[in-house]
Amino acid sequence: MKDTGLNNTSLKRQNRGLVLKLIATKECVSRIELAKRTGLSKMAATHIIGEFLEDRIIEEREALPVKGKGRNPIQLCISPHAPKMIGVHIFRDECSVVLCDLQLNVLTRRKSVVTEENCDRMFERLYGDIEAVLESAGKERLYGIGIGSLGPVDTRKGTILNPPNFYGMRDIEIVSMLKKRYGLPVFFDSQYNCAALAEKYYGNGRDVEDFLFAGIANGIGSGVITNGQINRDFSGFTSELGHISIDWQGNLCSCGRRGCLETYAGSRVVTERLARITGKELEFWEFCRMAEENRDRRVHEVLADMTEKLACGITNAVNLYNPQKVIIGHEGYWLPRQYLNALQKQINEQKLLGGYHDVKVEKSRFRENTHMIGCACSLLAAIFDGEELKY
Repeated sequence: MKDTGLNNTSLKRQNRGLVLKLIATKECVSRIELAKRTGLSKMAATHIIGEFLEDRIIEEREALPVKGKGRNPIQLCISPHAPKMIGVHIFRDECSVVLCDLQLNVLTRRKSVVTEENCDRMFERLYGDIEAVLESAGKERLYGIGIGSLGPVDTRKGTILNPPNFYGMRDIEIVSMLKKRYGLPVFFDSQYNCAALAEKYYGNGRDVEDFLFAGIANGIGSGVITNGQINRDFSGFTSELGHISIDWQGNLCSCGRRGCLETYAGSRVVTERLARITGKELEFWEFCRMAEENRDRRVHEVLADMTEKLACGITNAVNLYNPQKVIIGHEGYWLPRQYLNALQKQINEQKLLGGYHDVKVEKSRFRENTHMIGCACSLLAAIFDGEELKY
């Protein structure tokens, strides 16, 4: 491992990113809080805040009056004039493009459905959506473009590798494509890492330093937060929860291996199974609603089986990372609470350190939209890390 030092410029950038993150996430809303939390001198904190105020990235507002508390305090918050971000979500069923602010509030959204019939025009349609969102931004300043994509991906090379069931598309150099076309900074990560970051900054991961985000859709993927940061390795590849095998002689997966978790518990697999059993062509969330309302015992039995399979796969990941909680998102958000309770119980009974701490299981703060809302988080993470981006 190569040791590298930080010069004064690098430290200043990191400090600026940290201050902006603490203000944007509302962890600190006053100058005093910022100085205490960051360890910066009053003069250094004041200088950074002054630069942000001058550049209209943050602003000062009087807090709501509190009866009997005297003078209302002045709070720091993100300015409506702060630069915005373009987020791009690439998935096998649809691609979305959003314009959002630093607090992931979506201001504009465009989306295109992807099918086997139109997949050859996917990037042409994606460019059209990006350009429509750019036009809607008008004279807004922009930090750049953040991409969250289905995987597997190589984050170092900015490439979508060879996703299963992605119409034969592979080795897509998405970062260089968008940089060349739009001349903006472009950052890239897996959709599950982006979702995990969204939960860490603004969702149900705010209160812990270690958690696993599990997104359940056609496939099953994960983003792992360790010590408050996305867990990464030297390769640039990301974790693939859905391809943990729970039966080495089991179902054949599109990846070529057997027994992969997503062949048992992916929402599409489960929906197809439920359709065969019930004779009803419904969406996954509709079957979940039926189970919640106790309308068909057969639906309950299938979802209970899905929960057992999820517990088996997620417990393997829990034994690797020892998270404080597991956050379930994407279509998994629709699972009724009784199944999440069962999942939590089974994980805690099965995991290696079962008697020492309990792992909580919660739904995503952003409902089923975490991947779409969080797609800009590859860019947001860079901003909060102190990247100096022109706008």
